[in-house]
Amino acid sequence: MRRLSVLIAVLTALGMAELSIPPLAHAQGTAAEILERARGQARDIEELRKVLNGPDQNMRLATFDAMVKSGDEALRLIAYETGLASADSVMRAMAFKALVLSQNNLHLTLTPDPSAPKPTQEASADYLVKNGSGLVVPIDGRNPESGSFKGNNWQGQVSGTELMFSYGSRVNGTMSLHDDNAIAGVVRLDSGRTQFLASAKLR
Repeated sequence: MRRLSVLIAVLTALGMAELSIPPLAHAQGTAAEILERARGQARDIEELRKVLNGPDQNMRLATFDAMVKSGDEALRLIAYETGLASADSVMRAMAFKALVLSQNNLHLTLTPDPSAPKPTQEASADYLVKNGSGLVVPIDGRNPESGSFKGNNWQGQVSGTELMFSYGSRVNGTMSLHDDNAIAGVVRLDSGRTQFLASAKLR
């Protein structure tokens, strides 16, 4: 617990200080002092990375959670990157949920699903001609604890490394996280009249 307290203190300090070097016109102190502060911050970040990849799962998860909630964009990005690549399935799921809910919109790319019945494939191809291959899923009304979101008839749920969403009866989709930090799955539009393979990059 003492080590965790130290790490939280580090996170708090980092959250109050910019990780990037300020413009020279506004820098306080000499260049050497600025570089020394930067080296200190780099050491702190390296320590956090070691904990995120360390053997103690409780420490990994607590440190990840603190970094995501730190208010510091650089620390959040490091936590997402490390969490998504982690062999720890719990931390990977936490990173997926946090990253999905940090988006304002998910921009999906659609292609007709070749496994669908031929009439459905034809209707899907016609849909793309008329509407294009993009679908935007708004992420609003977030509940970080439950992993859900809803707003303007859209609703969704993150469960583990799977994302499900719908827009009334007109749109429904199920996406899962892949190793390249992309999501892919199946989306049905026009109340099931069309069916697509969908993909999107999370970062």
